[in-house]
Amino acid sequence: MALSQSDTAFLEALVPGYTFISRIFLSYLHIDLAAYLQYFVALALFGVSMRYLSEYLTQFFETYLVCTAEMRLDDELFNYLMYWWSRRPNTKRTNHFLAGVRTNGYWGDDDDDSDNADSDDEDEEWSVVDGSTNAESFDDYWTKVINRDKYKKLRFTPAQGRHYFWYQGRLLMLERRYEQSGARWVLNNEKLYLSCLGRDPSILHKLLSDAQHKFVERDGSRTIIYRGQRGSSGSTFDWCRCMSRPPRPLDTVILDNTQKQLFLADIEDYLEKGTAEWYAEHGIPYRRGYLLSGPPGTGKSSLCFAVAGKLGLKIYLLNLSSRALDEDNLYALFSELPRRCILLVEDVDTSEITHSRGQSIFPRSGPSQADNSPSNTDNNSSPDEPGKISPDGKTEKTGITLSSLLNVLDGVAASEGRILVMTTNHPEKLDDALLRAGRVDMQIEFRLAISEDIENLYKSIYSVSKEARVRQSPRRVKQLQNGSEEDGESDDHKPNGVHSRRHELQSRIENLAKEFASLVPSGEFSPAEIQGYLLKHKDHPERAIRDVAEWVKEEREKKRAKKAAEIKAKESQGKKQS
Repeated sequence: MALSQSDTAFLEALVPGYTFISRIFLSYLHIDLAAYLQYFVALALFGVSMRYLSEYLTQFFETYLVCTAEMRLDDELFNYLMYWWSRRPNTKRTNHFLAGVRTNGYWGDDDDDSDNADSDDEDEEWSVVDGSTNAESFDDYWTKVINRDKYKKLRFTPAQGRHYFWYQGRLLMLERRYEQSGARWVLNNEKLYLSCLGRDPSILHKLLSDAQHKFVERDGSRTIIYRGQRGSSGSTFDWCRCMSRPPRPLDTVILDNTQKQLFLADIEDYLEKGTAEWYAEHGIPYRRGYLLSGPPGTGKSSLCFAVAGKLGLKIYLLNLSSRALDEDNLYALFSELPRRCILLVEDVDTSEITHSRGQSIFPRSGPSQADNSPSNTDNNSSPDEPGKISPDGKTEKTGITLSSLLNVLDGVAASEGRILVMTTNHPEKLDDALLRAGRVDMQIEFRLAISEDIENLYKSIYSVSKEARVRQSPRRVKQLQNGSEEDGESDDHKPNGVHSRRHELQSRIENLAKEFASLVPSGEFSPAEIQGYLLKHKDHPERAIRDVAEWVKEEREKKRAKKAAEIKAKESQGKKQS
């Protein structure tokens, strides 16, 4: 079939080089491509039609014959499934995976601690068994630890694409997909898709529930701590899990036992069954607030952490002084709080908004305000610190106000069921509106260590816990069991055994604790200061008693010099202002 010149020109436009190729085929192979042109067109049409048909059939199949669950990066369920997948036995045998060593939402530093803790079987050399100590030298032990810490734990997760696996006799598919976004720095474009054949999604529900249980069970009785910070989107705030820690016994918090039990009993009464209904029947918002005040190092945050561990509550940390936190993000954070948790705001007095109503965290460059909060003419505002400038040239607010904080605590739209705990070193600086009943329902004042507290601190440092099976180094065991640090002989081989030796050790520590408490002035030092001193002599209980008088003298001189410097600084500042 011969083509006209116009047809040849048309084919040359559609297929560049057609004329040259046809001449080669005709000259060397004696094949006229024009004779087979209709077959090529039919084949092309068939290919295009099959492409669209396959897409239609695939879409029809996935819509009506497949169940799919979608999980996004900013949801905890994403972490549950990734953790579950990483713990499957065949994960390390797959040929398509993403390897890394970086921690993230489904892995944390505490996960490494549980895998590589010093309490593993290979470190049993430090344990004391039946009164005998079978230990290697410190140099050998530390060399082994350092060599182990050089290598970060390898983490394997499914790579981008589709992964098929069997679960309870059913073939499932996990797809990890990175969707394109206009802003490349946005990390919230990663999604997981879990699919199964059939119209019944129960197998997916069971797998996700199993993944959630596995993720939660890894923590055991540990206290989970979240922190309010920028989310993966980069613009909004979100609660991000930062760590999990073993619960702290309540008796290790140095505070009057009556106050501790009163605080614990009040929280237990608030969480008791039927309390929420009682609040609702009486028209009272179901919220509870506490203010823990006292000098630094007296155990305010420790009490909150200990109570959270005892009751199994999660802790959510909020920093009101964050430069990026605004009113919208503050409301978003409070709206995402679970019903039973502790919201901890540490050192609330350090944020300027808690001092006077309507004052922003950061000074503004202009007098105009965009909200209905009272105007502020505080002289602390500085024109040298400009506010945020909008595109139209107007000054916008930065930070949050006391009014917005009070509204989010007990306003009409405030969340219910959470426990608010605020700590402060200077309660007199706080605005009265923040401390009124309904926002702060109980105040607990912490004190400096008295004689009873000092004695308990000494016991907690040097006593050996029978229940916890605290592991001691052989050197420390000998020093605690002996009457003197310089004496090198121990009573490890006495026939009465390790239990009687522990009893003798406890009795000796109680006597030393009373002697130590008599040498430290009552009500002059914080528990943290005394604990810091004892930690310097953690292996030498008698040396701690012998050197405590000199330590007290040095600390008094330091405090006297610091106070004199503060007075001098205030006087010089007053002269400059005058």
